[in-house]
Amino acid sequence: MNKPFEDQASRILWHRNLLGYTQEEYGRRAGITRASVNNYESGDFQVGLAAARKLRAAYELSLDFIYEGEVEALPMNLRRALLDKPKDK
Repeated sequence: MNKPFEDQASRILWHRNLLGYTQEEYGRRAGITRASVNNYESGDFQVGLAAARKLRAAYELSLDFIYEGEVEALPMNLRRALLDKPKDK
């Protein structure tokens, strides 16, 4: 069964892995807790607006990307990294 927010989860997880951060580091740099990052990456919890705004401020992730997956809303360096990633099998 699919999780309700697995699309958001995959985008957050992709970005954290791209940076090579632990959940603790990723959250700390954005001002959110490790537990929150874990919840978002689980796909069971939606990224709240306050947390999404903190991710935007810390990492230049647009709200359109976090919530809707709009690749065009990413800075060019992140867009290239996302488009160049190997496809999941």
